[in-house]
Amino acid sequence: MEQLIKSIPLDNGQVLNIYDASKKIAGDRWRVNLVARILISVDEISLENNAAMPPIDEIKHILGDTVEYETKKERNFIDDKEKQTVLNDLLDTFIKYSSPYLSHPKFTKRFIIKEYHDRKNRIRR
Repeated sequence: MEQLIKSIPLDNGQVLNIYDASKKIAGDRWRVNLVARILISVDEISLENNAAMPPIDEIKHILGDTVEYETKKERNFIDDKEKQTVLNDLLDTFIKYSSPYLSHPKFTKRFIIKEYHDRKNRIRR
């Protein structure tokens, strides 16, 4: 079961939600799992007028109204006494290295377009 541990408003208007999805695996051992998600409305890119971009209706047909960015960071077989320290380290490292990328003004558009092309290619197969 995931537990929300932090919500971070990003400079580009998105909200990064970070969850602890750790699970006890055996005795005093844990699989420490950090999950980061951003729920992005496809409508956010409809304000942009770009001839190279597919029409917003086509993007919504393939993706729906929202797209979810998700990444996971995991460490296995962590001692019970070390669990919180490992989780905090994963969180700090993720925020330090991912925030500039996720906060970038073009992140939303680029991510939606990438997801659109990825899913469209999967449908063709």
